Amino acid sequence: MSAQGFYRRSLPDSAIAFSSVEGKQIFREALALGGMEGYFALAEQFHTQAEPAFCGLGSLVVVLNALSIDPGRIWKGVWRWYGEEFLDCCLPLSVIKENGITFDEFVCIARCNGAVVKPNRYHQSSLENFRQAVEEVTAASGDIHLVVSYSRKVLGQTGDGHFSPIGGYHPQRDLVLLLDVARFKYPPHWVSLPLLWQAFEPVDPVTNQCRGYISLQKSERLPETFFHVACDLHQWRIVAPYFAEILPDIVRKEQPDSIASFVTIILHHWPVEFTTMVNTSPETAEKLEKLRAAIELNSLFDIVHQCLSSDDWDAMSVVGKWSQQPFAAEIITAILLSCPETLYSTLKRELRLWFSEVRNLEKLIPPLDVEISRLREQMSALQEFYILYSKGHQCNIPQS
Repeated sequence: MSAQGFYRRSLPDSAIAFSSVEGKQIFREALALGGMEGYFALAEQFHTQAEPAFCGLGSLVVVLNALSIDPGRIWKGVWRWYGEEFLDCCLPLSVIKENGITFDEFVCIARCNGAVVKPNRYHQSSLENFRQAVEEVTAASGDIHLVVSYSRKVLGQTGDGHFSPIGGYHPQRDLVLLLDVARFKYPPHWVSLPLLWQAFEPVDPVTNQCRGYISLQKSERLPETFFHVACDLHQWRIVAPYFAEILPDIVRKEQPDSIASFVTIILHHWPVEFTTMVNTSPETAEKLEKLRAAIELNSLFDIVHQCLSSDDWDAMSVVGKWSQQPFAAEIITAILLSCPETLYSTLKRELRLWFSEVRNLEKLIPPLDVEISRLREQMSALQEFYILYSKGHQCNIPQS
């Protein structure tokens, strides 16, 4: 009895298999022409996506590891390394496993994980701009990469929305190498750059927007960190209104006259999602102690610590339970130093100025400055995507 399912698909005539005689010749020529400089960093990290709908996550894992971005979290054993299981900061993996991700979600997840991201949709760019971007990236030494989001149908392939990193470019033949992470379906292959450009144009029926290309770089401002945002978009949908509306409105009504009373108000209305919003990574005792020392030297920490130490908290309340956890004051201080400015928008002027001063990145001592910079980047990415999401840009569509 034969096995059910499929063992790969045949590439259409519009594609040239990377491992074919012609594909190898194109590679040799492109290498000589300088169009394969970024290929090797990607090839070192290239893998097959872990799930049929993980083409976006699989492409992103390849690029994040190729860029040598430290996730700041233990993967397995003692090693920090990106796997698809880490890429859940904008949507739960269970949702992505069923529906895949779209252009905006890819951008959100990439930014949450420390990449500098420049998205370009079809209607925001041009064929010539795309070609120029491909030329620049494939001629670079691996410190910048391109991922494309396109319709397979235009390339004559089965399926529709898909993500792939671009591995190289043959300028004379105007061919790009798609490192297809769905290797169980199609091998890496060369396609015409103008045809790939056309594959950006079809509108995603879920977002009502066309697709495009995304450049990713490593941010030198975001080296390895101890804290990271642990909530996904669904949790952020609950948390974000607290920053944007609920807590600012409560503060406006109560008008605290001191930083301590402000922190107390925040803690009294602290939603349970806040307690799991930021996670910590297993690290050396030396690094942890340096970070704790930097946090504890911040003026805000003493106030948070005093508020948590108060006997007024109900032992069964969110803060009452949370205050018994290790590093509670440090984590709450980190959140308050990192959260969106809207949280402080309704404070009295002198209190706003105090927070502006204590939250100033240039005045935070190392390694706290790096930690808060990273957390702000992650929260900013979630906030930006939350705005899109709240406007009705539902972003769930099968990929591959």
